[in-house]
Amino acid sequence: MLTHAMWVHGHQVRIENPERMAQVWRAGFFSRLVGRPGTTNWLHLPVPTPVIVDDKRQMVHSALVRLRCGSRRATVTNVHVFDGARRIAAHDGLSLSPSAFGMERFDVPEHPDVVEGLGITLGVRFAGHSDAENTIEIASAGCDLTLMETVRLHVKTLTAPTRFTIDQMVAGMQQVYADAGIRVVRASDETLNLPDLDVVDTGECRRGQSTAEQSTLFGNRNGAGGNDVVVYFVRATNPPLNGCAAHPSGRPGAVVASGASRWTLAHEVGHVLGLNHVSPADRLMMGGGTDNITNPPPDLVASEASTMVASGLTQAP
Repeated sequence: MLTHAMWVHGHQVRIENPERMAQVWRAGFFSRLVGRPGTTNWLHLPVPTPVIVDDKRQMVHSALVRLRCGSRRATVTNVHVFDGARRIAAHDGLSLSPSAFGMERFDVPEHPDVVEGLGITLGVRFAGHSDAENTIEIASAGCDLTLMETVRLHVKTLTAPTRFTIDQMVAGMQQVYADAGIRVVRASDETLNLPDLDVVDTGECRRGQSTAEQSTLFGNRNGAGGNDVVVYFVRATNPPLNGCAAHPSGRPGAVVASGASRWTLAHEVGHVLGLNHVSPADRLMMGGGTDNITNPPPDLVASEASTMVASGLTQAP
């Protein structure tokens, strides 16, 4: 859901190498830039950004630019999006030469939080022989902002998984949860040296119950807030399971065994957020083991997303 859109007029464009321009003219509704033949340049557009609105930090959805070019010899080759000094998106290898003012949209992966303020940078190339051919006119630029409920995930590793990497599991979780309107932030990583808990007793693995070993293991929540979810990657559970979401009260988390599937992490955290098993095999929470999921990536339905948001473990940024 888009919550804000912030724009800046084309008059505000800043030119990194002004000596490479033959002409700069700021007209009523755009800036006309004429580059010298055979040059490249960078154009910077600062976007006034509401970082926090109603006590909630905004997230960047996409960047947009409205422009036109005098010919195909005047092109936009790069679109970079910055939050302060941090580049949060890079679209390179472009060859944009729209002949009429149109809106060009560029996604910002993973919709990061806005921390310091946004800027859009355009790489341009002028390869024409005349001023008309080397003209780019910029009318405006801006960013769409959004808010998503967020799961803050902390990764604690006793033994790394063997079938799929932690990165692959987290990426799979992010993909499935994003389709349900929930963002997953990997807040921290830590390696734990706890050999006595590397095969952890999970008992009957029932919600609301935990063994002595689970209580000890789940006490390792370094850096995690009270509503953050901590996942412990272990060599195995006893009895053998791919994962278990039973956890001590006040310590939300799960264990994932080394032989787990790509979807085990997302499935177990789903339990932590209040979800139960279901029958359809194309769903994340199917009860027949995540190795048997059909038609991956698996689905979370709207009622499950509502349950997850109501758990108290998703947080508005």
